Amino acid sequence: MHGSKQVAGSHRGLGASGAPMSQVRSNVVAIVDDDEDVRDVISALFELCGHDVETYKSGTEFLQDAVLDRLACLVVDLKMPEMTGLELVAELERRGVAIPTVLITGSHEASVRAQAAASGIMTVMQKPISAQQLVRFVAFSVH
Repeated sequence: MHGSKQVAGSHRGLGASGAPMSQVRSNVVAIVDDDEDVRDVISALFELCGHDVETYKSGTEFLQDAVLDRLACLVVDLKMPEMTGLELVAELERRGVAIPTVLITGSHEASVRAQAAASGIMTVMQKPISAQQLVRFVAFSVH
């Protein structure tokens, strides 16, 4: 028996505007990266663009603390201790949660892109990442 997927950022009921909340998307961007400097830079970028941002130093912390239905999208690093970005997305999939995700990586291996695509990850960006491309991905995910 297959469970249904929850799409993060979608809600039932009425939003503050009176529109059905199933049509209201959250403005929260979650960043999961073990590198504090990377988290800080990406967080500042999205805050300047008017987004609410939540940062997590690991996939484990994200899974424990994040309120998944508040999230518009997820920016996750591939290589982290404890749990890789791909493992995090696989765990979300196992829980029936779909969040538009961008995977950031220093790897140039085609196998990473193939694994990401098979996991439902929308975009893979190689480091150094383009701030413009990242902002475009989030703008698309939020609206």
